[in-house]
Amino acid sequence: MRHSEPTNALVPWALLEHMTESVLVTSPDLDRPGPDILYANPAFERMTGWSREEVLGKSPRILQGDKTDLSIFSDLRATLESKRPWRGRTVNYRKDGSEFIMEWSIVSIVDDQGRAACHMAVQHDVTERATLENHLAAARQEEHRWFAQLEDTNRKLRQLNDEQQKTLNLFVKYVPEPVIRRGLEASHTSLFHGETLEVAVLFCDLRGFTAISESLPPDGVVALLNTYYRLMSEVITQHEGVINQFVGDEIFVTFGAPLPLRDSAEKAACCAMAMAERVQSLNESMQRIVDATIYAGIGVHFGPVVAGNLGTQDHLSYSITGDTVNTAKRIESLAPPGQNTALISDTVYERLRLATSVSPLLPISVKGKDRPLSLYQLTSIGESEA
Repeated sequence: MRHSEPTNALVPWALLEHMTESVLVTSPDLDRPGPDILYANPAFERMTGWSREEVLGKSPRILQGDKTDLSIFSDLRATLESKRPWRGRTVNYRKDGSEFIMEWSIVSIVDDQGRAACHMAVQHDVTERATLENHLAAARQEEHRWFAQLEDTNRKLRQLNDEQQKTLNLFVKYVPEPVIRRGLEASHTSLFHGETLEVAVLFCDLRGFTAISESLPPDGVVALLNTYYRLMSEVITQHEGVINQFVGDEIFVTFGAPLPLRDSAEKAACCAMAMAERVQSLNESMQRIVDATIYAGIGVHFGPVVAGNLGTQDHLSYSITGDTVNTAKRIESLAPPGQNTALISDTVYERLRLATSVSPLLPISVKGKDRPLSLYQLTSIGESEA
């Protein structure tokens, strides 16, 4: 049955003619082959390519095709019978077979007895919007994937950083941290470059340790040495020194290598005095364990050294060499036994700005030097002079 001029007074036909949205009015019967199209407005014709005359009396199923999701209609009958609007979205087809995504709502127009007189569908072509939504959804999914990948990368980097830090912390126990930092910053070739630096060199050697070691079991000797090293390391770190080597009960320290250090001679002298005092406190705590006393002989000298990595590509050792090192070692050997003594050379003494108390010693001759080297025994070192 074709209706070119619909007459149902319940429908505002004139208004529908001028709506920009596509509108279909169908018969109330939802069973196949119905419902039949009773009315299609001009917007429907523009959207689908079908003319009003072509679709009147036909089912809206003429818009369906292979990609139409028929499952969306499963609740259509129940929704309309309950007098509620039904909404859906799926792929439909124009007259020329081209696809578009249609979103529409259907309401029942009821008569005075409350029965459905017809159904009215308001339809929208949402292809562009749906495409944009799909792009946005894909972009969000990609963003989530990217963020998940980034978080996984960050987690691996944090894990790697933690592992490297553990390795560095362990490595620092064997190699001075400034040496490690310098090596990490250097290029492969520059690792083998030497440099001349003005530094203060300190040697500290224990006297009386042999007698104590003979009275203690091996574990006790190791424990005592480790306690001594720990106490000395704390003092050295406080004064910005770098421990280059532990040799038995001897400690080799530099101030100003591998990195420059302001007032290196003064800091070395203060460190020497503090180390002597710390050994005295170690003796006091050790009285409960062994009936013996250890003493520290300390020598400090300031001068030029050659610093650099020595060895092969497979094994390197950061080394400080030169007459300054040999002289500092010799000064340490001259420290008298039976007391905690810190000796400094004149090259150190002349660089002190702190109020210092010293006892001059007889000059010593140094191999390769034209004049003897003056020595001083530190007795105190205090605040800076005004």
